[in-house]
Amino acid sequence: MESCEMDRFRELLLAKRAELTDRVRAARSSEAEESESEAPDLGDRALSTVSRDLLYQLSTGERDVVRRIDWALGQVTEGTYGLCVHCGSEVQLGRLRAVPWARHCIDCQELQDRGEI
Repeated sequence: MESCEMDRFRELLLAKRAELTDRVRAARSSEAEESESEAPDLGDRALSTVSRDLLYQLSTGERDVVRRIDWALGQVTEGTYGLCVHCGSEVQLGRLRAVPWARHCIDCQELQDRGEI
């Protein structure tokens, strides 16, 4: 992969990381505000609990993506970005453009999805 292309992917990864980090912070801030205000009735408290659970789940998933982004940034630094971790072939550029933190080529991702690797 060319140096200018690597720089573009680094910028994409850093931008997505910043976006997700901001979302996690916003979710935590919202959760803190909700827990500070006591809901007036049982229904409101139940809805508040469901909202907090949803925010927690979203931020957990987003933290997972941040970890994958950090891994991808490490691969950029090492010069191995864009190589499938399973077969070692190049991950398709279209796939990397869609999911810059992708660890597998399309074929290996399909195997992963089926639980075969």
